[in-house]
Amino acid sequence: MKKILLVTTAIASFAFANAQEHHNTATKEHHFAKDYDKKGEFEQGDVFVSALFGFDSKTIKNEGEEHKDIMLDVFTRVGYLISNTVTGGVKFGYESEKEEEGGEEIRSHHGLIGIFGRYDFTPGHKFSLFGELGVDYLTADVERNGIKNKEKGYKIGLIPGLTYFLNDHFAIEALWGAISYESMKADEGEKTTDEIIVGFDFEHINFGLAYKF
Repeated sequence: MKKILLVTTAIASFAFANAQEHHNTATKEHHFAKDYDKKGEFEQGDVFVSALFGFDSKTIKNEGEEHKDIMLDVFTRVGYLISNTVTGGVKFGYESEKEEEGGEEIRSHHGLIGIFGRYDFTPGHKFSLFGELGVDYLTADVERNGIKNKEKGYKIGLIPGLTYFLNDHFAIEALWGAISYESMKADEGEKTTDEIIVGFDFEHINFGLAYKF
């Protein structure tokens, strides 16, 4: 009887210890998963600054003629989270482009200042997807075959993007493609040039880093 009681007690003690260990492990895993998911997330009231870079080089052949296009751009954004899903901010940018087609060479340098609004589709996570709507004021110095000209205009665009936090403050940010409308006019009084751009391929992509304060 004593042996049965001792065995029963030992089994019960082992079962309790095993259950307690399992509970502690599960609790740790739960807290780790929770902390991992929340680590670095954007929240209402956060302020961030980001710098993104893009480079695109392509050659298109059409009926024996080549069209070469080389583009380099840099963008900086400062944003404030109005809520966990909505962000507003300002942005600044610079773009340099060189085009060659049919013996004609066009070099242009664009400056940009604008405002933007974002909507985060996956708030509260290290990895987030968002859509960004922006309105920009543009200035450009354009040189066509040695003849220089200045242009001014504006652009309205919708861009998809993503953010992935590396730690509490630093995150990788990427924007690709766009649906945009651009209107430019030369200072000499030439006609306004309007352009609608639709493209979501990886030829139009910007990578960079964001820092959350």
